[in-house]
Amino acid sequence: MTPLTLGGSTAQPPRTFPALLDLLESRPQPALIWYGAGEQQERVELSGRVLQNWTIKLIGLFSQESEIDDDGAVLLDAAAHWKAAAVLLASGALGWEISLIGPGASQNDDDARAATVSALEPGLIITDRPGDWTGTGALAHALGEAELAALSPGLLDASFEESTGQRLPAWALDVSAEVRQHPDQLPAPLPPRELPQASSGAGPEGGAGGGLVVVGGATEVSLQDWRLARWGDEDLFAQMLATWAQSRPVLLFQGDPAAQPEAWAQMLRNEGVR
Repeated sequence: MTPLTLGGSTAQPPRTFPALLDLLESRPQPALIWYGAGEQQERVELSGRVLQNWTIKLIGLFSQESEIDDDGAVLLDAAAHWKAAAVLLASGALGWEISLIGPGASQNDDDARAATVSALEPGLIITDRPGDWTGTGALAHALGEAELAALSPGLLDASFEESTGQRLPAWALDVSAEVRQHPDQLPAPLPPRELPQASSGAGPEGGAGGGLVVVGGATEVSLQDWRLARWGDEDLFAQMLATWAQSRPVLLFQGDPAAQPEAWAQMLRNEGVR
């Protein structure tokens, strides 16, 4: 299978969030492909155009429903999921300083996650595990006055409760229930915020020809033509942005290749990854 690309271009790669969103909007080719961790190996593919559309809607949602200022601290506590990737892109475009934790990251227990919150003092926590933050444990205490937004796992979820069976408190933002109400266009242009640069050398002019594979757990595997990163790596977001700026896809494997070798091998075959 021919390695996936977003389409060739001789233009200078975008260096700002608005320019990157414009590039994504012009691309019907795959930009983000997600493989779930379950036995059924669920697969979701978002073209550049669809990823841009989700991002614009999320920008509108967060702009209206959150009181976070530009360059405010935000915490994403979620598994390696396509919705989480769209949240990262929207948060960066808004100028937020977003940090990532979740399954597969080093901060995987409640006490460590609570310590991360104490250090960052985020004004907003976006999570696929809102119940962890609304109980009586360390995370609920660490939440303090921060806003809470819930991500559900499905493509067509009408609400977090419908998808998971878990009821959210009235004060928490249900992303799935609210995001579709927002328009596909922003009311005003975004400031030309520059894309962060990855310390790994995956800049706009460099990197592997195939794209970026992101895994949900620690792994010893190596790839020939694709870069490999782990969900929770310090510069993961910058690597993802650089990959999209190169008109190349990001492939998310939510599981751990060592724990799911057959699913991992099947994904590599499906997507032509070497």
